[in-house]
Amino acid sequence: MKISESEVQKMKLKGKPKCLTCGNPLSFVYDGAKGYTSMKCLRCKQEFLVNLETLEVKKITKVC
Repeated sequence: MKISESEVQKMKLKGKPKCLTCGNPLSFVYDGAKGYTSMKCLRCKQEFLVNLETLEVKKITKVC
């Protein structure tokens, strides 16, 4: 499925969850998004779990 850039621009932005380490935005979250997703910060490479409804961000720690 494809969506045009103009259609994305018409969608209401809910927020931009930020990296807890460096403050860099992790992604754009739009109204209606539900569930969880994991994201990796492009700047510092830390991994996070993001709640798409509340925009709560939790750092994923690696277990050795």
